[in-house]
Amino acid sequence: MKTFMLAAIALAIAPIASPAAAEEIFSHPVAQDPVARMFQWWNAAFKDPEGFTPEAFGRYFTDDAVMRINGTNRAKGLVDLAARFRMIQKSVEAVEIKLPFVEAFSSPDGSKVFTYHLEESVENGKVSHSMVMGYVEVRGGMIALVNFISKDGQPGPIAGK
Repeated sequence: MKTFMLAAIALAIAPIASPAAAEEIFSHPVAQDPVARMFQWWNAAFKDPEGFTPEAFGRYFTDDAVMRINGTNRAKGLVDLAARFRMIQKSVEAVEIKLPFVEAFSSPDGSKVFTYHLEESVENGKVSHSMVMGYVEVRGGMIALVNFISKDGQPGPIAGK
């Protein structure tokens, strides 16, 4: 059932030309994708008061990148991304994107990366959890669009894990 669901999602993200292309989705080394690399940097940058700068975001995002969460554009461009995350950094004690992702795979051409991942944050001493799912559009190896849906709440057991 898990493989069927992943295949259905993959088909929605990008047309698959052959069974070999479908196999590539499931064997793609996700740890090497630009989203996983960015979140690895992001987790470290969150702990550094000077970590979120437009230049730092420019190593991972296009100049015109858009971050859309739950259907609302939250940031556009490197300056806006840095300002948004500096604001979040100042308003909470901690945020961590859990790596490796619960699930992740790329379209055959690498232009889209789907992720399902968990986020943990601490605000006013209270720990909270979110489940995040969506996709990232990649242009020239850089993140051009983040389009995620986030749901607060303690995740239950992960099916198939």
